Amino acid sequence: MLQLFVPTSKVQKDRRIMRDTDARVAKYSRRGLVLNFIVAVSCLTFGEFFRQYQTLAITLIVGLLLLTLLRAYYLFRFDSLYSRAPARWRNQYFAASFLGAGWWAFILVSLTWLQGMRDETLVMWLYSVVFYSSVANVFAPYRRFLTTYLFIGLVPAGLTAISLLDVDGYLYGSIMLVFYVMLSHQAKVTSNTYWERLEANHALRERAKGLEFEQRSSKAAIELKNEFLVNLGQEFRSSLNDILGTLALVDDEQLSDRHRELLLLASKAAERQLDLVNNVVDFSKITTKSLVLESVPFNLRRLLEKMVQDFGLEAHQQGIELNYLFSGDLPRRVEGDATRLGQILGTLMTYAVKQSGMEQIFVEAVFHPGQEEEGELQVIISDATRSVEGGEPDEAEGDEPMRGIGLSICKGLAECMGGSVHLVDNRKSGKRIVINVQLDVLAYQETGSQQEQRLRGKRVLLVDVPEVVALDLVDQLSNWGIRAARVNGHSQALRQLREGASGDSATHLVLIYNKLSSFDGLTLSGDIASDAELSELPQVIAMSLLQRDSQEVRTHLQAYPQVSCIEKPIMHRKLYETLVHRLLSHEPHEAANAEEEDDAVLISAGRRVLLVEDQRVSQMVVSGMLRKLGCQVHMASNGKEALSALEKEKFDLVLMDCDMPELDGLAATEKIRAEEADNGGRHLPIVAMTSYTADEDEARCRAAGMDDHIGKPIRYEALQSQLEQWLGRGQR
Repeated sequence: MLQLFVPTSKVQKDRRIMRDTDARVAKYSRRGLVLNFIVAVSCLTFGEFFRQYQTLAITLIVGLLLLTLLRAYYLFRFDSLYSRAPARWRNQYFAASFLGAGWWAFILVSLTWLQGMRDETLVMWLYSVVFYSSVANVFAPYRRFLTTYLFIGLVPAGLTAISLLDVDGYLYGSIMLVFYVMLSHQAKVTSNTYWERLEANHALRERAKGLEFEQRSSKAAIELKNEFLVNLGQEFRSSLNDILGTLALVDDEQLSDRHRELLLLASKAAERQLDLVNNVVDFSKITTKSLVLESVPFNLRRLLEKMVQDFGLEAHQQGIELNYLFSGDLPRRVEGDATRLGQILGTLMTYAVKQSGMEQIFVEAVFHPGQEEEGELQVIISDATRSVEGGEPDEAEGDEPMRGIGLSICKGLAECMGGSVHLVDNRKSGKRIVINVQLDVLAYQETGSQQEQRLRGKRVLLVDVPEVVALDLVDQLSNWGIRAARVNGHSQALRQLREGASGDSATHLVLIYNKLSSFDGLTLSGDIASDAELSELPQVIAMSLLQRDSQEVRTHLQAYPQVSCIEKPIMHRKLYETLVHRLLSHEPHEAANAEEEDDAVLISAGRRVLLVEDQRVSQMVVSGMLRKLGCQVHMASNGKEALSALEKEKFDLVLMDCDMPELDGLAATEKIRAEEADNGGRHLPIVAMTSYTADEDEARCRAAGMDDHIGKPIRYEALQSQLEQWLGRGQR
């Protein structure tokens, strides 16, 4: 059988595409089939041709009816016939269509030859033009079939009209032949356009499938990488838990200074490795947008002050002067992820101290209230005393790209917290690190230190204090009821002190700001102490911890008991306590600290703790910490041993490792909670110990019935905090 359509491209070999194409052909052919029959019967029955050639008209009508029924068989039974053999349906329908076109041409030839170009002939010709114009669009996908179909249906009628040898015949016949040529050309263009469009769509679908497959593959690879990193992090944390825990136990032993120094170096190295592991896991979560932030209340000012205080010694070791200025509008309590915020600030402070090349560091913080109870915290770490009111850096200032995993993590964390991180290096404005994060405000009221009425009216002289720091101190001293004056230079300080040595304007205390590069503050302090009129004047020298531990300072403090030292950068709370001590001669803070330490010992002293841990080194480390905190410790190596121990004895707290053989911590906890529910026993606090830090792991611990969790490696301070929370006086 002659193949009028041979698939040559992937699109034409696609069964779904070809079925859609053939279904479209069948749909529009069904509409034209019935209309063709009605028009032909009307022309052949009602008119002059039927009266003159009745037998021929009936023959033409019967033949058209039979061929219409034949084509209808293929069209109206398309679904059943096509599903069996698509190519066979197509070829058979093409053949039936050729027969129909041939019979239609026979009708046109008969009318034209016998009746001429008038009456019914003109109606049939006009309808044929309209019909074949629409057919050209329907059958366009099959150009060879369409061209043949048009030739059979149009050319014989055109040649017949020309053979009449009159003007009308020449005219109509020529038009019909030209019409055939035009439709053939249109069929070629339409066919090419149709298949090109389908091929383009097919290519897009294939590309989309490829991208989807690549996305699934990439997602699977990322998930595999994340799982690998989490497992690797767990292994590292387990090892570092043993290292840091052991070092923490050794710290209080009788060691030489050299051994203590080596021990400190080993602890810091292990902590750096732990930070590296956490950074890698965080970076993976940030890149996959799977990081879940905590939302807990915390004291914002205390977090910022602790950050500055913690980095003071490190900055001074690098010869960098560190100062700060926190806006008085900072809210006291906010809600957000304090751990992540501390991580951002800590990493960027480390970068500023060690890698930025800053010769001095100034930390500024301000809070911009937003809508409702939220706002934006902005922290600027710079090498110059610039105001934070300038907002985010302008692009013209030269925003530097983030380099290194630590800075990239900070940028990602800040963006997760609705903010940003910018590194700016500009000749005019200097170097700046700008951090913005969104936080929810819980309270603006500042509690402050309890003021002593006797501080009111006291006068303090600030000597050589940097301008911005001095302005902040003057405001703070004023809040405490203290009047402050500021001078620069030793000669000016001595002159002002001597001029006001007596009378109502006498200075009650002098605060000397000592530079990192010298001991000029000691010189001035000695001159004041040696002056007969000023020898009893209380003094406070602000200096770095490194300077304070030097032999020169120790000797000076022993020689002049009226002199105290305070660490730089000056913390408001520590300054207040020092002023109370020097001006009022008592030390409330130290007594409070001693009371707090006694409370910590009383909370855990003698309390019975069940430690469930399968690793021997971890058993030794955690049990050593617990005994150091005054607890009585009972060991269990797995969940079964823990359940057995709980049946025999009573405990105040359970520290439960999650990943253990035989019966893991989650299953053991579920059994403990079920036993409590059945027997109505007291709720036993259970704290999970886990190397996994993902939020879903914490949720699993909570779902199993655990009250809290502590991450490995276990820090002494974190363990002490858990004991204080779950073994407090309210738990007795």
